[in-house]
Amino acid sequence: MNLEALIMLIVAIVLVALIFYVSGALVSQDWTATGSLVLRILVVTLVAVFVIPLFRNAASGIDAGDLGLLVAFVILVVVVRFVLVEELAVAEEWLASIVISLIAVVLIYVVDAVSRALLDLRLLEVF
Repeated sequence: MNLEALIMLIVAIVLVALIFYVSGALVSQDWTATGSLVLRILVVTLVAVFVIPLFRNAASGIDAGDLGLLVAFVILVVVVRFVLVEELAVAEEWLASIVISLIAVVLIYVVDAVSRALLDLRLLEVF
């Protein structure tokens, strides 16, 4: 891994962490961030940054189309439910985890599309 790839990986992790913070804050309507919430967001971010491209590449390798993205989204919902939502004050945990994951995935792909259009690089394909 060269220096540019490492910098892009760090930028991707920071951007995805901010996206998960915003999506969690939108759902719970609580914009405070405690130390344990930041660590939980970091764990979910690492899963998102490494799992989504892994499943997308694996599914394209076996000609499964978007099945890899669907499996990655389901894994992300489960991880968000058991890691991130435990810290948030929401009434329905599974619904909150689905909404947080959906908002986060949409925002991640918007940021990815903007970075591709403006800077000619893909955010989630850094390795």
